[in-house]
Amino acid sequence: MIPAIAQLKLASAMMTAMAGAAPVPVPVALGPVVAEAALEPVEVALYDENMRVHAVVAIGHDGSTDAATTAELTHLFRCRQSGREHAIARKTLAMLADVAEHYPGKEIEFVSAYRATRSEGWESPHRGARAIDFRVRGENLPKLRDWLWTKYTDVGIGWYPSEQFIHMDTRPGLHDTAWTFTNGVNHYHPYWAELARHPAPAKQERKPGV
Repeated sequence: MIPAIAQLKLASAMMTAMAGAAPVPVPVALGPVVAEAALEPVEVALYDENMRVHAVVAIGHDGSTDAATTAELTHLFRCRQSGREHAIARKTLAMLADVAEHYPGKEIEFVSAYRATRSEGWESPHRGARAIDFRVRGENLPKLRDWLWTKYTDVGIGWYPSEQFIHMDTRPGLHDTAWTFTNGVNHYHPYWAELARHPAPAKQERKPGV
């Protein structure tokens, strides 16, 4: 929301211009305020693969949500086995909004989010409500996986090729972790992660005689 004083300055500038007078420049300090006001929440279409439930919510680029949306997401991402609920971390929601914006009009199908069972370790980002397992049906998941790994830091990105979903979590203060889950085992430091952040240099053709 634009502060009242900023609204008055903006309205004054517009009225002067409409009256035919020399245009009055908008104060420089007002620029960021107007730009911030133009940032609308991202519409995120979700599908709960377990409960077969669809939902469309609005999430800010910074992961912020209003009270009603927070309650809806908390219930939607609840632990499927225990029924317990926990608000999902704001940074994780920011990543979710980013995925939705990256694939406009696409539904994000989530497999798991908050988990609070006895078998879930206390260090698990799922227990900490910082993780979501999901897919975007019809999209190239390895490309999405690499995009997430390249764009973000302080994250965990896991690739589950057999199950066809991606795990993403935020882990502030911890080192980035990437893995591929195959044959019941997490294989850390996968080749795709190294290649995504450090692409191999393109080979240059050698000119004759050089």
